[in-house]
Amino acid sequence: MPNLHLIQFCCVTIFFFSTFCFCSNISICSQTPFTELCNSIIDDGFGSHKSRIRLSMSQARDTLKHVLARSQSTLDAQTNTTLMDCLRLYIDVINHINHSTNIEKWVEATTVNHSACLTGFKNSNISGLFVDLLANNFYMTRNDRAIQSAKRGATKANLVVAQDGSGDFNTITEAIEASENKRTGIRRFIIYVKAGIYKENIIIKQSMINLMLIGDGIDTTIITNNKSVYEGISTNSTATVQVWGSAFVAVGITFENTDGPEKQQAIALLSASHLSVFYKCSFKGYQDTLCLLENRQFYRECDIYGTIDFIFGDASAVLQKCNIYVRKPLHGQQNTITAQGRTNSSSNTGFVIHNSRVIPTHDLALTKGSVMTFLGRPWRDYSRVVYIKCYLNILIDPAGWLPNIGNSAFDKVYYAEYMNQGKGAKTGGM
Repeated sequence: MPNLHLIQFCCVTIFFFSTFCFCSNISICSQTPFTELCNSIIDDGFGSHKSRIRLSMSQARDTLKHVLARSQSTLDAQTNTTLMDCLRLYIDVINHINHSTNIEKWVEATTVNHSACLTGFKNSNISGLFVDLLANNFYMTRNDRAIQSAKRGATKANLVVAQDGSGDFNTITEAIEASENKRTGIRRFIIYVKAGIYKENIIIKQSMINLMLIGDGIDTTIITNNKSVYEGISTNSTATVQVWGSAFVAVGITFENTDGPEKQQAIALLSASHLSVFYKCSFKGYQDTLCLLENRQFYRECDIYGTIDFIFGDASAVLQKCNIYVRKPLHGQQNTITAQGRTNSSSNTGFVIHNSRVIPTHDLALTKGSVMTFLGRPWRDYSRVVYIKCYLNILIDPAGWLPNIGNSAFDKVYYAEYMNQGKGAKTGGM
């Protein structure tokens, strides 16, 4: 899987820049395969097209260097050699841009080098599985400074929420509503939520972009509620917190829904936030705990608890260094960790679970294997999930993955396991 990851990066990035050079009467990014990504890198503040292209190619080169440095040990010799050749091709294109004023020569150099990179691989029919993930190499840098600042405790909050009256507001809802009037422009707005249990239903609207919530840590700052479909409401409406505004960041907060497992679907967090990041957060529930509804999302060092389909949705999501805790379901039920909802073969959505742990909670461990656990099942026909370098310290059904109700075969899904360890890592029953 790392081979596909890196090969895709190389091919996508060179193709990305080889296509946007023909830009005379139209936007420089309108004909690229990643228009939004292009626009996020190329803005009106840059000078000529030449300087824009040079900067973007340099970013592509630096990112490839970073990926190669982190993945050397997992590459075979041929792939590693070919990727190093691709890196040299990036540098060659940058040299052409630096020393030529003829745009046709820039285009020719980029196109030729794109083809040369592809010929280094025996199989050029590369899966699109990691396209969105690789785009996130650029996107996630937007939120990186905010996360690093929060880790150092140096972030200055715009508003403070505290139940003891020591802050600006007693509830998170009040602070979020106030942020709409207090903020100027679209710069990140930070709300610090002090330790406490906040029983609220929170909706962060689409207009609330670049909002950041910082808590005092998992199980210290807790947002909780107990809505479920058992009450006759829609699944989405059960969410304790809904996030729709783009570029949302949460650090050190527990999101919880206490209805379950007998109350069926009950969401702790629903995120439709584009370019959202959750760092050292916890998501507690049973069925449908964490809804990764849509767009690009990143979860790092988070705890996720549940029973049935408890990581679900159709986002392009990466869960890295997370703890996935599988709970005991109702009698006669079986656990399914993921339910990814990709609807067609051309969609770039999917879940990548990387370098994470899947472990049973104490009550599930006491069942001694009498409850079957599966890595996932398809919520939609083209469901796509990959577990990479995870520690599966739980008994997984030998089949690994469960067909959805009424489905007898996995003829359209993409499910993969790569370099996992632990008692549940065996793939012989697939």
